[in-house]
Amino acid sequence: MIAQLKRFFNSLRWGFWRFMRSIVTGAGEIVLAQLKDFAITTVSDLQGTDLSGEEKRLIAFGKIKARANEKAIYIKDHWINLLIELAVMAIKTK
Repeated sequence: MIAQLKRFFNSLRWGFWRFMRSIVTGAGEIVLAQLKDFAITTVSDLQGTDLSGEEKRLIAFGKIKARANEKAIYIKDHWINLLIELAVMAIKTK
C-alpha cells in the first residue's frame, strides 16, 4: 500500500514538472518572439560601426534590456545574449 502511494505521488510530481517545463519553454519562446525584431534591428545598426565586437555586444545588450524593461518584460541576461547571437546569425544568413 505504501509503495503504491509512493509511486502515485512520484508520478504526480514528474507530471507536474513536465507541465511546468512546457510552460516555461513556451514563455521563453514568447519573450524571444517579442524582442527578436528589435534585436535584429539593433545588431544590424551596430554592424556598420567601427566599434569592437565586445563594445557592440554591450551596446546591443543595453538597448535590448532597456526595450524589455519598457515593455515590462523581465528577461534574464542569458536570454538577451541568446537574442544577440540569433540576431547575428539572422543577419549573416541574409
